[in-house]
Amino acid sequence: MPLKPVLGPVQLVFYSVGVIVGAGVYSVIGAAAGLAQQNLWLSFVVGAGVALLTAISYAEMATAYPQAGAEYTYIRHAWPKADWLAFGIGVVILIGAAATAATVAIAFGGYLRVFVDVPPVWSALALLAVCTAFNIWGLRESSLVNILFTSIEVGGLLLVIAAGLARDTAPPPPPVEVEPAVMAAAALLFFVYLGFEEIANMVEEVRHPARDIPLALFLSMAITTVLYVLVALAVVNMAAPAELAASEAPLAAAISVVWPNSGNVLSAIALFATANTVLVTVIASSRLTFSMARDGEIHGMFAGLLKRRQTPWVAAILSLAMAAVLLPIGSVKILAEISSFAALVAFFAVNLVLIALRYKHPHHPRPFRVPGAIGRMPVLPLLAIGSILFLLAYFDWQIYVAGAIALGLTALAFLVRQWARRRGVIPPSYNR
Repeated sequence: MPLKPVLGPVQLVFYSVGVIVGAGVYSVIGAAAGLAQQNLWLSFVVGAGVALLTAISYAEMATAYPQAGAEYTYIRHAWPKADWLAFGIGVVILIGAAATAATVAIAFGGYLRVFVDVPPVWSALALLAVCTAFNIWGLRESSLVNILFTSIEVGGLLLVIAAGLARDTAPPPPPVEVEPAVMAAAALLFFVYLGFEEIANMVEEVRHPARDIPLALFLSMAITTVLYVLVALAVVNMAAPAELAASEAPLAAAISVVWPNSGNVLSAIALFATANTVLVTVIASSRLTFSMARDGEIHGMFAGLLKRRQTPWVAAILSLAMAAVLLPIGSVKILAEISSFAALVAFFAVNLVLIALRYKHPHHPRPFRVPGAIGRMPVLPLLAIGSILFLLAYFDWQIYVAGAIALGLTALAFLVRQWARRRGVIPPSYNR
């Protein structure tokens, strides 16, 4: 059963900008400032460059194969007999999405404590439940909430930039030093651009995907990169990087230096920003779960749709549960790095699949095509793969351990699924 197409280009751009902005500046900029110091802006630029290379690949893949499931779906087209690969990447991406939702939900809790003394984990759980309810209610209704929240959160960033310009002392010229700390911060800040790929999971619900998906991808990347660089320059002009790193609400701490009574305003705006990211993330991850269930990779019950709304309500509940399990970790930095690590693995897979499909299915219709190729070999995906491998070298050792555990659990889940198929526990999918 297909999903209902209800989205246009304006809604897609707002979805993408909203999830990118909320996931980034309002949650992990403090930790990144502690690493990159005055070079924070440069870390944003490096992260944007890596993200853009992969965004171009997503534009080709999402328009060539407009089905919910994105990365998982592309792998099935490239290597249809490698069930273990599609299943494994799908599970890794679901874990990454759960980490993203948990990260930003905890950041929401940090900003909420400015107004109400509630433990961040409990407020994060409440936010996840509310966003899941909107997800089940319907995508058209969720998009209206998204447009409102995105407008508010972008307004908050413009307020930060204005505060940086209003400071009495002129900021020093930003240094340009590409050092290990800058790259470590870039690996963390790559997380701030996560979200552009989420609209690929909504492609079945887009009315004109061939036109609107590339447009939304590139517009959202341009808008957010400009905003991020200006915000980075502003915050290090207002507060010391160490102060930002130590704060649960870094942007509010920075703007309070210039406008002492404005911190609460920005904290209120940050509530909308972080809630918006959680909303879009749980929507996108539920679409991936739905696609895997529809294809028989996981139990068919997760492909169930709410009859009147045509929304994957069972998959939405699973997305809620996966994010909730990660909340006790509590650290925004650790969860953000887990999310970034999983995303880099997924992005590596997308670029590799694009190259493979150029050779295996060269005549397949591609409404958008990645520019620049030597024969059939596209150049930009190769650059994307190189940059992704480079960033993967800059994570803390705990993240590699977490990645190894995730891969081990994925392998175990695959073996359990194979056993369940042989025993007939998992019924045939709706597509078979």
